[in-house]
Amino acid sequence: MGTIRDRGLVKWQAALIMPEHKALNKKIGEVDYFLNKKPILEEYQVEEFENNIHYAMEYHLPIRFKLHNEGNSYELQGYCVYIHPITRELRIQKKDNSFEYIHFNDVICVTVVD
Repeated sequence: MGTIRDRGLVKWQAALIMPEHKALNKKIGEVDYFLNKKPILEEYQVEEFENNIHYAMEYHLPIRFKLHNEGNSYELQGYCVYIHPITRELRIQKKDNSFEYIHFNDVICVTVVD
């Protein structure tokens, strides 16, 4: 009598996988569906962000930034100390007196904390 030979997962695989199929499977595996896309901001929103930042700098008020970084968003709160005019980089002083540098292009929302 013959023996039972179980081939494991091999029996469920396709008999022929073309290079195009293999590349497509690899591409599908690399996509992360949980990353959020950065929202597209309109000109008046960007102008409002700039006005809020300048107002907070003038009266030394804390600002809450919502930032977008590589598909994830996070919040940062502190005082805007300096704006570099060419690189559009903001220097934020946090409560523990440490500094964090952020790019204006990463900003999603700006609110002045009163």
